[in-house]
Amino acid sequence: MAAPMAFADRLFKAKTCLYSLRFYPVRQLRTFQKTIQPIPTATESFEQKQAAMNAKDAELDEIVDIGLPWKGAPVSSKERQISLKKLKSDVELEQLARNKELFLPLDEVEQDWLREVGPLHIQTVAEHYGIFNDLYGAANFIPQVPLSVMFDYDDSLVSPVFIGNRIPAQEAVSAPYISYDAADNSLWTLVMTCPDEHLQHQDKEYIHWFIGNIPGSDVSKGEVICDYLQPIPARGTGFHRYVFVLYKQEKKIDFSKEKRPQDCVSLKERTFSTLDFYREHQDHMTPASLAFFLSEWDHSVQDTFRHQLGMRDPVFEYCYPIEYHPPQRYYPKKEPFNKYLDYYRDHKEIAEEILKKRLKMISPFEDYPKRLKYPNIFHVPNHVPTWKKDELAKERLRLGKYKDLP
Repeated sequence: MAAPMAFADRLFKAKTCLYSLRFYPVRQLRTFQKTIQPIPTATESFEQKQAAMNAKDAELDEIVDIGLPWKGAPVSSKERQISLKKLKSDVELEQLARNKELFLPLDEVEQDWLREVGPLHIQTVAEHYGIFNDLYGAANFIPQVPLSVMFDYDDSLVSPVFIGNRIPAQEAVSAPYISYDAADNSLWTLVMTCPDEHLQHQDKEYIHWFIGNIPGSDVSKGEVICDYLQPIPARGTGFHRYVFVLYKQEKKIDFSKEKRPQDCVSLKERTFSTLDFYREHQDHMTPASLAFFLSEWDHSVQDTFRHQLGMRDPVFEYCYPIEYHPPQRYYPKKEPFNKYLDYYRDHKEIAEEILKKRLKMISPFEDYPKRLKYPNIFHVPNHVPTWKKDELAKERLRLGKYKDLP
């Protein structure tokens, strides 16, 4: 009886396979087969890929030092630790510090800073702001001559220029006071330019001040190549960089090509390129110092454009894309109907509604209304719908569209 049963089992399995093949063709069964993937080979690490992406050409990307030879004497970390240890062990200094009677000579500290690491710090900040890249391309220098620039704001206040501080345009209307240490028989050139201001060419600048062949440190006796023009950052363009560069001359230079008309009010004539200027005179002058500040638009810029330059002040505005709203539904479910309708209303219509409500609450003949300390303490009747209660709460707390109400 065992043999007939085995034959019956084999026949049943064969029928089952044929039945399954009718419903699962061969092209579908192949998808269930396991494919052997090739073994991945060794690939580059993230650091290797990053190094390949940031690879630089030794000849093309080399930064050229066009300044004076660096003669600084930076203090080593070991010497600094020895000096700090000596100061901490001084009992007299400790006693003065505890009694708040210790005074530091800031002038001496500044001189030590300028002698040791100050010029290197100024160079680092200028590189961070992209001054060298935008003015000289693949070149930089160490500002070794301390340059002091002071704008006379009013009778009692001045606005000093450091390295990247912010000075409003209205405080830089008149030419600044310049001072630096120089021998009487030396010649210098001072240039004030802005790499962010040109309205037509991205790689050009507007020159704001140019004094050449300055004897020693007396700027008033120098040759005025271009009169001073206050900062004119266009409205909507953010902060602009205004750079003072001091060059040391080897001899007296003829600046007739760079000479601008007296009281120059043409921006086209004030177009300037620091890189081209330096390439032409690089054999007879060397950049020795640098200072710069940041400024943005204010109403003094508008007055300068209209009254001094004789043109309308340019305005740059960002065109925001139109906000997308999905098609409005007739019966929105689980949506507060007041918020849903405000979502599709014109913003100007909502602003007009709030303005009218604000004008009803204030009067030019009465004091400005004061806000309540606890505005939601007043009871709202129970028959008022929930959406209205929420709107009243927001209006009382001055939230959302009601923030401009008094």
